[in-house]
Amino acid sequence: MERQRRNLMLRKLAQATLALTAVGALVGVTACSSGGGNGEGGGAGDAGITIGYSGYTVSNPFFAGLLEGLERGAEETGVTLITTNANGDPNQQVTDVENLITQGVDYIAINPADGKAIVPAVRAADAAGIPVIALADSIPSDLITFTVSQNHVDAGKMAGEEIVSFLEDRYGEAKGNVVNIQGAAGSPAAIDRDKGFLEVMDAHPDVQVVATADGGWDTAISNEVMTDILQAQPEIDAVFSGNGAEAVGVSRAIESAGRFAPIGEDGHIFVIGIDGPKPAIENIRAGIQDAEISQQPIAMAEEAVRLIVKLHNGETVEGFVEWPSMLITPANIDSDEVKEFGIWADEVDG
Repeated sequence: MERQRRNLMLRKLAQATLALTAVGALVGVTACSSGGGNGEGGGAGDAGITIGYSGYTVSNPFFAGLLEGLERGAEETGVTLITTNANGDPNQQVTDVENLITQGVDYIAINPADGKAIVPAVRAADAAGIPVIALADSIPSDLITFTVSQNHVDAGKMAGEEIVSFLEDRYGEAKGNVVNIQGAAGSPAAIDRDKGFLEVMDAHPDVQVVATADGGWDTAISNEVMTDILQAQPEIDAVFSGNGAEAVGVSRAIESAGRFAPIGEDGHIFVIGIDGPKPAIENIRAGIQDAEISQQPIAMAEEAVRLIVKLHNGETVEGFVEWPSMLITPANIDSDEVKEFGIWADEVDG
């Protein structure tokens, strides 16, 4: 809270200084909702707030969902939204944040490509008196005003526990061969999900992690690395994928290798991912993929905008706002519980 107050005081001081230079001038402000794409955006919205968003990418459905939620939140609250897209490049993301600072935005929300690499840009924003919000991931800096995110360690644990349950059903005990397709190197979410997954694996010494590879949060990359693993590993019981896009690539590789068996049949390779994008949800509905630990990027990003408005209005916002997760399987995908939680993949193309 002390940092939040300090940043707001700096922002108000800067605004007051600008106002003094405009004394005697007649200034008109046009209200608008949201701007978008590559730094485009209008003037101050009805809420009098401009939020800059530094996005990791939009090629992955989950991150497209974040952008959709931010746009909905901007429309609802009347803030101005300026968006950037780093296309997965940590260096570009630093440049994007620096550009948002130069444009004089009031707040910056960041979904980091690389948690450590973005810290200097966070310092620059803090020095300019601009509060920084981490969205859907963490940033290792005490300069972050607040974070809205799933607990990624817990998500990894949930996935690991589902794999253990599958192995117990198959063998009568927790044993077998498991593959670990990690998220993009450097991503705090990937690191935390992997940590949670491995904690569960370490608690069951008869479960062997026979191969580990970086799937890059990407379907094509995961397909490629899983293809190589399948050639080297004749016995695989289950695959943990860092996200749903990777899980889809894994499933394609299994099918292409002629090793696919439907859920419930002998020889089936259990596949689980995290986030719940449309291709993974479709695979669950088709009986191809076993499970997703889903979250809600659209609703999460909408709420982040609301929280920024609350902060701007002097209200207290917790330092970490944990977003809930939901296990989705073929058995529960049509349940009232999942319907109430919502399947965000049905609202986003791709």
